[in-house]
Amino acid sequence: MEPTQPSSDPNKKGGVKPYLKYSGLAFQMIAVMSVAAVGGRKLDAYFQNDTPWWTLGLLVVAVFACMYSVIVSLTTKK
Repeated sequence: MEPTQPSSDPNKKGGVKPYLKYSGLAFQMIAVMSVAAVGGRKLDAYFQNDTPWWTLGLLVVAVFACMYSVIVSLTTKK
């Protein structure tokens, strides 16, 4: 018996399905924002700030980091 060749059907795509890719991005964003919020709250408590500057600053950085990550992952062709 000869081994069969895989079909070269253009409709069958290998790799990760788009909905899995985007749900993974969503969970990544949630994780980054959660870490930034918890870390900011702990820093604000440590420095005894009346205004939560660390929380606000880390969340702004996390938003920009998440947006950069989304843009990079959407523009790369894999």
